[in-house]
Amino acid sequence: MNFKKYIFPTLIILGAISLSIMIDGVRAGIETAIGNDVSANELRAITVESWDRDYSGGGYGWEVITDKDTKTRGPYQPSASNLQAEREVKLIKGSPADIKYNVGRDDVRILGIKFAFTFPGYNVVTIRPPAVDHYIIERPRPYLNEIALAENYKARSCYQNPALSNVFRTQRAQMIDCIVGVELPGMVHQISVWVLGRGNEYTLEGWVEDWKGDTHIFKFGSIDFVGWRPMTITIPKYIPQEVDSFPQIKTLVFKQFKIRSTPQTSLETVYVFFDELRILTNIFEPFFDGAQVDFDKADCETKNRLIKVLRQHARRPEIYELRDCSQAPGPAQPIAEEQPTQPQQPAR
Repeated sequence: MNFKKYIFPTLIILGAISLSIMIDGVRAGIETAIGNDVSANELRAITVESWDRDYSGGGYGWEVITDKDTKTRGPYQPSASNLQAEREVKLIKGSPADIKYNVGRDDVRILGIKFAFTFPGYNVVTIRPPAVDHYIIERPRPYLNEIALAENYKARSCYQNPALSNVFRTQRAQMIDCIVGVELPGMVHQISVWVLGRGNEYTLEGWVEDWKGDTHIFKFGSIDFVGWRPMTITIPKYIPQEVDSFPQIKTLVFKQFKIRSTPQTSLETVYVFFDELRILTNIFEPFFDGAQVDFDKADCETKNRLIKVLRQHARRPEIYELRDCSQAPGPAQPIAEEQPTQPQQPAR
């Protein structure tokens, strides 16, 4: 009697656990013509900007401007001042001690920023990448193609080097936005950055643009602390990062930081430093029978896009292997008829 008393509830519990595993297994997969994939998650922490390399060409890394800047023509000046504000930006050797793989290295740098305002109020400092090829992303806007056609369309490239463009090779009218920012590979779950504060009463924001062109503003929080600290934001699930077609992933672009004051913020000179802009991202792409078939080189390069972004930001780019697009099909050509091979006669 005691055996029957305990065995029946145990079977019910085991059955419930098995059913839960089956349900989760179905939810975790992505449906394709050959069934569900084993997993739909490949989460990785990736540094997308370390500021170890200077792509600005002027030793300042990223641009810093204030809402009190005087508009001037000519190239960007990393140091400027007027009656209402001053600001300066430069790359400086250094790294947070908690980033162990940077310890003892001579080639690591951080982004150093200095600014001050003459009057209290809602003052704003913007920190953004420079408009150079490394930080340029082409975004097609097909819903505006009619406008492009009506404006005496002419193909153009967003890049100083037209060879980097994916749209410059065709004469088809396309409306293209040239976005300046850091492209974030995969489906991003979180964004973090290391900030060295000195107890100033300012808040930090991050601006992110999705593939549809909408900009989302996230609050990292207050930088009123002393020392290095990682600051993190979570990307909500309602922000679009995928489509039903292949490749599924549509990348986000990190456009800029903004530092804001309040009327209660004191007016001392502010020094703040940034390092290691990172993301926690899912770089999984579904595999299906036919994923390896390319129409042409452009089709192959489209599939390589995610891997290229990963290689661009990875500390060990060699672990991400690009597909060889040199053997992709070219333009249509006459196909020589091949004579069917005769089966060999067995030796007598």
